[in-house]
Amino acid sequence: MKLFIIAALALVAVADRPQPSYRPRPTYAAPTYAAPTYAPAPTYKPQPKYAPAPSYGHSSYKPIAILEQEDVHPGDGTYSSRFSTENGIYRSETGVPVPGYGKNAYGEAEDLYRQEGSWSYTNGYGEEVKVAFVADENGYQPSSDILPTPVPTEYPTPEVDPAYVEPQPSYGKPAYQPAYKPAYN
Repeated sequence: MKLFIIAALALVAVADRPQPSYRPRPTYAAPTYAAPTYAPAPTYKPQPKYAPAPSYGHSSYKPIAILEQEDVHPGDGTYSSRFSTENGIYRSETGVPVPGYGKNAYGEAEDLYRQEGSWSYTNGYGEEVKVAFVADENGYQPSSDILPTPVPTEYPTPEVDPAYVEPQPSYGKPAYQPAYKPAYN
């Protein structure tokens, strides 16, 4: 029986071997592709007509020239920047890192600057508007005549009638109130 199994395996192995072919291998030519052709773009009849964009009183756009611009970064963390344009816009700003810049008490990165500066422009009435500001650990603090001011608080406090009784809730006191008993182990 063992001999029969070995003979069967030998026949399968011989039969599985490819037979030699004496024919030359076929050669394949490289594929060729034609350039794609596209359909012509559709034409619409009649052509749409678009109205020109409204000008709102401005006949044409004119770029505004920057008259001067300066940016200084000396490398020690401070900076200063300013520019002015021909239509009266001006901005100036300086920044200085506060003591402790870089890391806070927990070792986390922090970038606290104290920034001071101002900006101005000419409003639609021809008046110059100026705003000065300070930005530091207390936040952004602008100051200008154009900013709204809080309502004065010098108004007298109204007198309260001594006979006035504060209204009490109508639901009353709850029936069950557990007493607090701390548990110490």
